[in-house]
Amino acid sequence: MKTTIYYFSATGNSLQMARNLANELDNCELVSIAKAIQQENVETNSERIGLIFPVYAWGMPRIVTDFTAKLKLKDQRYIFAIATCVAIPGNTLLELQKLLKQKGANLDAGFAVSAGRSSLIKKNKLDEIVICLDSKRKKIKNGDARLIEIASAIKNLEKRPPETSSWGANIFSSMLHNVALKSFKTFDSTFMITDACKACGNCVKVCPRSNITLENNRPVFHHNCELCHACIQWCPCFAIQHSNFDGSLKQYHHPAIRMSDIIAA
Repeated sequence: MKTTIYYFSATGNSLQMARNLANELDNCELVSIAKAIQQENVETNSERIGLIFPVYAWGMPRIVTDFTAKLKLKDQRYIFAIATCVAIPGNTLLELQKLLKQKGANLDAGFAVSAGRSSLIKKNKLDEIVICLDSKRKKIKNGDARLIEIASAIKNLEKRPPETSSWGANIFSSMLHNVALKSFKTFDSTFMITDACKACGNCVKVCPRSNITLENNRPVFHHNCELCHACIQWCPCFAIQHSNFDGSLKQYHHPAIRMSDIIAA
């Protein structure tokens, strides 16, 4: 049985999860969402379809929502998803389930796993409140710990309800997600380039939205931002900052993922 996994990954957490899962499944194809979304329609003949992506502001990244709208699902397929989250998943997988139902499909299994922090945005009081409201947060395990369990469920076509946070956290996280997504697209207007920039162009190469160009040896942002932090985290000079930047944090990407992997995606 063939499996196609569509993944979105800016700093490597979801890509590594996709790679590890593909190694456990026979006849598995990995497809980058950042590449696939450039097509007018996305189709596959695979019997099993997976989506693996990070949680952004307690919900789905905009690029994953846009990709799901392009995904053609003519026949009944087994569909699963894995949301990688730094803190809590919120309603992310329920949001995906709703989108799939609008297309006449169903999310057969949805898993939430923890991952390393890839965002350098400062946490605020609302963030802390939402996290504290989630009574399930301490039970979230990382992808390595759940790999065999998840792979077994997919192989056996098991039906698993989408994993979410507790109801209180879900209510507030959904509200915050809807507000946050409206600002993400143009958040790059607050980005600042320090004098450390060497105009290497890596930020242009890793951007999943092709939102960055080099002009006069300086990155220019064109207000179609995912706020994925790929440009910041992969900059060899750490030269990109923004208005809500947490300077106490160091650059991060998954240790098993190279920048060439992200560029290829």
